[in-house]
Amino acid sequence: MISIPMKLHTPDAMFTEAEGVIKIEGGQLVLEFESKDVFVGAYRSGVEELVILPDDVAWVGYKQSLFKAELTIRATSMKKVDFVPGSKAGEIRLRFKRKHRAEAQQLAAFLQRRLDELESGPDEDTTAEY
Repeated sequence: MISIPMKLHTPDAMFTEAEGVIKIEGGQLVLEFESKDVFVGAYRSGVEELVILPDDVAWVGYKQSLFKAELTIRATSMKKVDFVPGSKAGEIRLRFKRKHRAEAQQLAAFLQRRLDELESGPDEDTTAEY
C-alpha cells in the first residue's frame, strides 16, 4: 500500500485549504483529509475519510505542468463526493507536489487500468497491490 500526500483543490482557497493523503487499500481508493482555515489554522474539521469503490469511479484524468500535477476523479454520483471540500459536479481535484508527481502518475495509470477492466470485463487479475 502506498500513501501519497495531496491537497484538494478548493474554490475558496483564500479562506480554507484541505490536505491529506490518497491511498489504495483492499482494492478501494481511500482519501483521508482535513480542512482548516488559512489565516490562523485555528479551525480544523478533523480527519475525514472517503472510500471510493472501483464501481463508483466514472472517469480519471491526470495532467501535469511545470508547476503542478493534478488528478481529477469523477464519481458516478454526486452523492459519493458531496462532502469533500472543492467537489463540483461529482468531481474532486487533487494536487500533488513535485516530489510526489511520479507516484501520482502511477496511481492515475493504475486507476485508468481498473476503469478499462471494468468497462471491458475482467480478463486478468489487476487486484494486486499498487
